[in-house]
Amino acid sequence: MTAATMKDGLHRVVPEEVYHADRGSLSVSGAKLLLPPSCPAKFRWAMDNERKPKKEWDFGHVAHHLILGKGAEFAVLDPAVHGLKADGTMSEKPTATTKWRNAAAEARERGQVPISLSDHSAAEMLAASVLQHPAAGPIFRDGDAEVSLYHTDPETGVQKRGRVDWLEPNGDIDDVKTSTTANPAELVRKFWTLSYFMQAAWYRDLVIALGIAENPRFRFVVVEKEPPFVVTVVEYDDQAIAEGQRLNREAIRLYAECQERGVWPGYSDDVVTISLPGWAAREAEAAVTQQEAEHLIAELEGIYQ
Repeated sequence: MTAATMKDGLHRVVPEEVYHADRGSLSVSGAKLLLPPSCPAKFRWAMDNERKPKKEWDFGHVAHHLILGKGAEFAVLDPAVHGLKADGTMSEKPTATTKWRNAAAEARERGQVPISLSDHSAAEMLAASVLQHPAAGPIFRDGDAEVSLYHTDPETGVQKRGRVDWLEPNGDIDDVKTSTTANPAELVRKFWTLSYFMQAAWYRDLVIALGIAENPRFRFVVVEKEPPFVVTVVEYDDQAIAEGQRLNREAIRLYAECQERGVWPGYSDDVVTISLPGWAAREAEAAVTQQEAEHLIAELEGIYQ
């Protein structure tokens, strides 16, 4: 891993590819990879291997750009232009044509996200839904998009970094999430699984450490990827932020230790004894109890016959 490439502070103009190529600082995504259910070995592999673009990310990247006015550039592919067969007629499956595949590959070579005309239209409607929402819309009227923050942790000397979707003038932070659901009741488990509480704590601590704000809010602007593109703005409570800070500290210390030792361990170097899942163990115990009860009843019935 190379030395840090950026000085501590707030940077408004850091190209996305430069930010993600940084191997001298630790991001919250890296922190998540260091901790269970992942492990340092997976973190190191991710750092040593280039992240390939995934088609399922394309729609979200374009939606982010349309909402924030900044971000990944994109190329709109039209079936009437890029979905033609060799004889010049439109294919029933435009994305399967050679012309479409070539246009998509050329867009990626230029650093652009290829997106179909229909998906681009959907992304425009999604962005409009966010910007017209009574709670989300006003957030994006004033602020800076895609702001990169860097700060060196005084305890370990590890440089932390974060790329904020939207930084408001008062230091509040907002992050756009396209999702299959914007239902708050469902987001509790979904966000827990994705460790988004760690992200909220990480970014808040960066803003505080850099003196941008003393107690910034961190809000997720969640918008569903399917019509009618329902929007919900959510933020974590103090308990969730505290747990995020605890795990972030654990990850930073582990990162520093692994760097110092030059060892990035997997899950275990020893033989691990495993058992049944809790629910299966309870079912097995209940079955044994039922079987014992049936045997006892049979014995008692034999005695009194």
